Amino acid sequence: MDIQINRESKTPIYLQIKKQIEHQIAVGKLPANFILPAERTLSMKLGVNRSTVVKAYMELKADGLVESKIGSGTVVLAPLTKDIVQEKMYIPPLRWGQFESKRAARAGEQTINNILSVFEKERIISFASGISSEDAYDINHMKKLNIQLIEKYREKLFMPTPVDGSNDLKTTIKAYIKEKGINAGTKQIMVTSGSQQSIEFFARTIIDSGDVILVEEPTYIGALQAFESYDAKIIGIPMDDEGIRLDILESCLIKYRPKFIYTQPNFHNPTGISMSLERRKGLLKLAYYYNLPILEDDPYGELYYSDNPLPSLKSMDNNGYVIYLSSFSKNISFSLRVGFVVASENIIAKFIQFKQITDIQTSTHSQFFINEFLNGGYMGPHLDYLRKIYKKKRDLMLNELNKGNLEGITITVPDGGYFIWLRLPDYIRMNELVKALADKGVVVMLGDIFYPGYSIDGNYIRLNFSYPSEKDIKEGIYYFK
Repeated sequence: MDIQINRESKTPIYLQIKKQIEHQIAVGKLPANFILPAERTLSMKLGVNRSTVVKAYMELKADGLVESKIGSGTVVLAPLTKDIVQEKMYIPPLRWGQFESKRAARAGEQTINNILSVFEKERIISFASGISSEDAYDINHMKKLNIQLIEKYREKLFMPTPVDGSNDLKTTIKAYIKEKGINAGTKQIMVTSGSQQSIEFFARTIIDSGDVILVEEPTYIGALQAFESYDAKIIGIPMDDEGIRLDILESCLIKYRPKFIYTQPNFHNPTGISMSLERRKGLLKLAYYYNLPILEDDPYGELYYSDNPLPSLKSMDNNGYVIYLSSFSKNISFSLRVGFVVASENIIAKFIQFKQITDIQTSTHSQFFINEFLNGGYMGPHLDYLRKIYKKKRDLMLNELNKGNLEGITITVPDGGYFIWLRLPDYIRMNELVKALADKGVVVMLGDIFYPGYSIDGNYIRLNFSYPSEKDIKEGIYYFK
């Protein structure tokens, strides 16, 4: 392909390129399916800006002479009919926003995606995430385990499992939760692609437009988004050091007659608070009296840093009111995306219907990996290691915050989990603080996103201590001072 640029001509360079390619197509020098040079390659050859070539190619595409093909590049199309060439039809761009459903339009917040996108950037100190540390894995053990999977399961590793999960893994989960006092058969257990999927399935099962849902205030952003996507009315119930306020909860039960309550009794996200035993008992009594289902989300229960954790609501419930969700994302690997739900068989049946139209099944490899991890004696030592390093990081972050001598700051100290909850003085302008931290490469999570309707009274920030290194904790917290 030969193109000559006349820099003295009054014709813009992009049009010179476009017309010469157009002529070569017309005379058959560039036949159908001919691949034009890459934009960068042609720009370097001609000594022009890449944007100039991009514009020329766009003109050719508008005239129906070439098109972009994934994996091939820009290719010449077969000659158009005379009528179409003369008509040069204008096809307006498709405005996808006009076709959005009301449900899709409501789901505009991308907080979780924004958090995870940080990990593709260089030199970022992230206190905003909710994932485990990069040093939380014994790579040699992981390598050994993956080799064992190939040798043990061979072709099965690449085959599907039942929609509700591998029977082997469900049997293993049955034994795993029995140690926590939860008795359930395999038909009452379903494997999901993380707890988030379980939350979404429950919302899809239970919520009709306008239903009232009660949550702790603040609460997990992913749950809020799932409930909002089904047009629920979400009412937040304040918390204190012992967890959800039962006096306010009962008033709301009488006033709103909600569909269910969503709660995180252990090492709550974002506050780190654990519900006291008395509150757990009181919550169950209210649920029984007012006929209220409870959705118990327990992803952090194994990550305790002092005494053994309190019993789950599910283990205390003998009447089938509690649906229990948990995940291996927080204590084994976020990327494996394996969670599970414990519920009545009729709820599990609904979840199976939703899963087979969502992703059909959770990754076979991930399920077998988790099964071998639990059965191979890895979990106990792994959890001991995580508790040790995360407690150390928590204490380091607390120490660095206290060294700053920030007046008017309130710190909620968690006994487990991933997060420290801060209340900053009211005079601080939060947007300015977040921007100043971002300019230093430090990312934090503002507290307002954890409140229904972003209705928040006070300046709050959630800080994650599980992911950043000790060096990053020291450097990042320094900028708070």
